[in-house]
Formats: sequence, C-alpha cells, structure tokens
Amino acid sequence: MKKSVFVVCAWAGGALLGFSGLVWAAYYPQTAPAPGPMAAAAPDITGTFELVKRVLPDGKEIVPPAISGLYTNSHGRRNFNVAWTDKDGKPASLSIIATYTLTADKYCETIEFWLQNNIGGKPGVSNEAPPTKDCSPVTVKDGVVTFSPPGEMVVVSIDKYGLTATAAGQFADHWKKLR
Repeated sequence: MKKSVFVVCAWAGGALLGFSGLVWAAYYPQTAPAPGPMAAAAPDITGTFELVKRVLPDGKEIVPPAISGLYTNSHGRRNFNVAWTDKDGKPASLSIIATYTLTADKYCETIEFWLQNNIGGKPGVSNEAPPTKDCSPVTVKDGVVTFSPPGEMVVVSIDKYGLTATAAGQFADHWKKLR
C-alpha cells in the first residue's frame, strides 16, 4: 500500500509543478528583447555558371564556340575565365582568381591572379590587374543579387537560374547555372 501512495504523491507533485509552471508563464510572460538592427543573412552566390551568349549593343549575339566562359563562386573563392575572338579577329581572354566575402550589403574581393589578352585597350597579354577598391555595394531584390566586382567594369546580377554580367555600352553576357 505504501508504494501506491508514493506513486500517487509523485504524480500529484509532478502535476502541481507542471500547473504552477503554466500559471507562472501566463502571469509572467517572457519579454522579447527590443527590436534592433539585426544583420540580414548574406545572399548566396555559390555556383558554377557557363557562358551561353554575349549580346552586343547592336543586338548581335555571339554564342559558343565563338565565345566560351566558365565562372565559379564557392567557399569565398572566385574563378572566372572567358575567351572570344574580337571584332578584328584577334583572340581575347580574361582569367581571374580571387577571394571574396559577401554580406547583405557589400561584396569585397581580393584578386590573387589576373591574366588578360587583347582587352581593355591593351594589346597582347598582361597580368596587370586594374586598380581596385576593396568592396562594392550589394542589392538584393526579388531573389536577384546585384553588385559590381571592385575594379571591374561590369555589373553582375545573379539569381537561382544564372547570371548576367553587363558592361554598359559594350555587352551583356548571359550565363546559365550548372550547379
């Protein structure tokens, strides 16, 4: 008989503790901290992109194999390669290896390797990267992340399907996301 009284008392004590916890929560609710500036999550630009076409200001489209490119962003590393034949029939290309950080409001980049061929008004091969500022502003609207890599002449817009890199008055490159 003593065991059953003990069991009843244990259940009653547990119920009383549970009930008192509910009453306390009802009368003394937890107050949330006052809203303040919270850091928004960084947008995601991770992926590998393949160049599909380049559209020139006159509407002409250049497609592979006349132009070829691959662009990868992963774990704060950027690898960019694009090659084409310019209007004079000369081969042109640009290769970049860089590290980057991305927050909700800025894209920062450090170029580790730069190699260009017949672009930017410089004939021949050059490994002289353009002067850069370290960061540029980022906007995010309707799932599209837009920024201009520091020191470059393009504006990049990335969404879940691909990216567009636009150099005003020169071209708009369209890339599809591979993964």
